[in-house]
Amino acid sequence: MVLTSKQMKAVEQNAVDLGMSWLRLMENAGAAATKVIRDSCDLKIMKTVILCGKGNNGGDGYVIARKLLEDNVSVRVISVGAPATESAIEMASKAYDLGIRPIDFESYEPLCCQYINDADVIVDALFGTGFSGEPQGIFAAAINAVNSSNGLKIAVDIPSGMSSDTGCCNGLFIKADLTVSFAAFKPCHLLFPSSEYCGKVTVASIGIPNEAFIGVTPIMEVVKTQTVISNLPKRGLNYHKGDCGTAAIYCGSIGMAGAAVISGKAAIKCGVGIANMITPENIYNIVGTSLPEAVCTVLDNVENGKVNDKITDAVMTAIDKSNVGLIGCGLGQSNQAKYTVSEIMKNCSVPLIIDADGINILSENIHLIRQYTNDVVITPHPKEASRLLGCSVQCVQNDRLGSAMKIAKELNAITVLKGAKSIIAQPDGRNYIVTDGNPGMATAGSGDMLAGMVAGFIAQGLSAAMATVCAVKIHAMAGDLAVKETSVLSLTPTDMINALPTLFCRMYSRK
Repeated sequence: MVLTSKQMKAVEQNAVDLGMSWLRLMENAGAAATKVIRDSCDLKIMKTVILCGKGNNGGDGYVIARKLLEDNVSVRVISVGAPATESAIEMASKAYDLGIRPIDFESYEPLCCQYINDADVIVDALFGTGFSGEPQGIFAAAINAVNSSNGLKIAVDIPSGMSSDTGCCNGLFIKADLTVSFAAFKPCHLLFPSSEYCGKVTVASIGIPNEAFIGVTPIMEVVKTQTVISNLPKRGLNYHKGDCGTAAIYCGSIGMAGAAVISGKAAIKCGVGIANMITPENIYNIVGTSLPEAVCTVLDNVENGKVNDKITDAVMTAIDKSNVGLIGCGLGQSNQAKYTVSEIMKNCSVPLIIDADGINILSENIHLIRQYTNDVVITPHPKEASRLLGCSVQCVQNDRLGSAMKIAKELNAITVLKGAKSIIAQPDGRNYIVTDGNPGMATAGSGDMLAGMVAGFIAQGLSAAMATVCAVKIHAMAGDLAVKETSVLSLTPTDMINALPTLFCRMYSRK
């Protein structure tokens, strides 16, 4: 599970209300972190430095120092500010009683920086999840010294200076090689770009009873492979194509026929019974030849600047006869496309996936998404999301989870914010993150494949929410499987689509 700093505090308070003390929680946290640190390196032959801040995170650091000393590991403790919370003061006192004498960073900054620079292992216990703002003064100096060192950097709970609840990384923070998180993931461990600077993240139990989590709804869940396997479409022995659903795919235009082909092929490979490609006559030969398994609704070619009601009627009829409609991949933004998309949103009633040009068209009339009478799935990349929100791309990337949640709530639409570690936000407040995937997937057509996969799963009877979760996870897994044969430079959507059969064979064998 993934908990915000506020949610984690609530869980800890629940644990205290159930009989645990704050000191016991800190002792358990320090002991758990010590075990992970011991398992990660041979500390007895390494120079180890622990940086302790003023708050409870610093208190965890004093516990770690004491536990390591009890294991006959020589450690050097640097205090960056005197302990200021009751629990931290108590743990610092216990460490002192064992003979641990912290060096004050402010008084001996050059010496401390030298110790940090020479260390093989640096344990970061400066700031915890409650930190906000940007480190200043001696804290900034200590963080800069840590980042300049070649030692192994281990963060306690989160890398100090990082915002716990967003992926924003604009300020000064520790760049960790390993992070020991307590009780649950924090958003920064998984969101991009902050996750890049957490290193390997290990979630350590600190003895909080299960009852303490009751009533605390995680901000986000990591999509697990078993969840997808359990929800894959099932087929009876007597099924025919009609039982496997029809997806109407209104995509493609001159110069962008490939987008339609990729989305249609993805829907077919994900098991849709009938893929109805709604395509203009001038790209029909490309689409029809590339997708012999599909049926095609062939539209008249559009005259520049004009709108043809017959074309719009044909599109809406095809969509309403289907189980799901996919709109937008390579569609273009002609007057005809804009008019037809608007009419679909006003008059159709099946679940819809809106991608690419469909999103760009509707960003000018987003109320049409909000007012749609059935489920809507939108799949924006950060730039498309910025248009929907009326903000900059950087604003979206600074808080990817918050941006996805805002779109989902305001538009009443299941929202996939694509990118590294794609996020799925639902209007009911449930959010998911997919941690699979690789940089090779950053290529034209990857999003078209994903949209087609969502359509294929909805057509076969999965709820729009579950179809989206499954599609995003499998899409990323297909990328990871295919890249083993292609490299990140050569990976294409065709490679990923070709990896789907192998992936499904593995999954169905585990159902």
